[in-house]
Amino acid sequence: MFKFFYKITLLLLLLSTSTVLYQKHTYAYHTLVQIDPIPLTQKLIKKEKYAEAYEYLSYFMQFEYMYKNTKAHLLLQKISDIRSSTDYQSSKIAEGIRTGTSDEVVGQVSAIGSDFFLIGDIRDLALESTHYFKDEKVDIVLVSLSSIGLIASVTTFFSLGSTALAKSGVSMLKLAHKSKRIPLWLRSYLVKQSKKIKERKDISSLKPLFKHLDAMRHKIGLNNTLNLLSQSKDFKSLAKMTTLSQRYGKESQMLIKLSKNTIMTQNKQLKNIPISSIKLASSYGINGFTHLLKGGEKRFIKSTQNMKAYAKIAYKGEIWKIALWLMKHLSDTMLLILMAVSTILLMPWKNKKKQR
Repeated sequence: MFKFFYKITLLLLLLSTSTVLYQKHTYAYHTLVQIDPIPLTQKLIKKEKYAEAYEYLSYFMQFEYMYKNTKAHLLLQKISDIRSSTDYQSSKIAEGIRTGTSDEVVGQVSAIGSDFFLIGDIRDLALESTHYFKDEKVDIVLVSLSSIGLIASVTTFFSLGSTALAKSGVSMLKLAHKSKRIPLWLRSYLVKQSKKIKERKDISSLKPLFKHLDAMRHKIGLNNTLNLLSQSKDFKSLAKMTTLSQRYGKESQMLIKLSKNTIMTQNKQLKNIPISSIKLASSYGINGFTHLLKGGEKRFIKSTQNMKAYAKIAYKGEIWKIALWLMKHLSDTMLLILMAVSTILLMPWKNKKKQR
């Protein structure tokens, strides 16, 4: 009887280790763990970054595992209540007018509105003039943008609003600069263009830039446009982001963040994959995109479905949790050793008696 159970145990060990090794390299389930957005959301709330916290958490609410999470719903409601309060809204409007920047739409609108009526440009130039006369550091980029803004305002007035796109573009760039979202390449470009524009009194050289910004703003909103702008490396990558925003809409920024820029670098390969599958991959972070690109959409979807099915069986998924733990913590070498040892011990060794 002992011999029987001994062989059964070895057989089970061989089967389990070989299964774990196969699953580890075929589907790599242990690397597919969906992101829990609650910890980061709570950190953002502590820093009073309510707009960012809401955008981050609300993105994950489209997935079943978070939609069923009561704690997530309560947290999202808490953020919504704070953001919709009169005191909060008023403070953000005042912030936009006073500083020319804000993390909320109402504040950003008031900041851009002040620029449209020359208040913002005059305020910023006066502030930088004060810095100059006090021998303090002058913000050259802000001076350049304010100068372009004044020329754009005058041009808009005399053209009866036909160049309002330029004025809107300048206001967006000022907002981006004050919120530290203008990349280095664009700073240099704007300073150079400012000198030419002041000489010629013509802002047409910035028209391609304004068109990209306007196209993104209409599709994904002001805040997301500024976030994408901050990640551009040159004019070519900005154009690429404009195209990207037309496909993914307001979730473009979140997809870039969760994929660690993969949807930018692998855009051609992802072009033929449904957006729903790309979003699902994003819930697993960079590992989700690795699976999606390496194994293809069908295998990725099958992997996620298998994981969901396995988690529902065998004592509420306890066996599945053990399997995932083994995949994660046991190296290939260890699994191969266990397979080899169990195979050797299962072999029918015979003791040959010495004949006299």
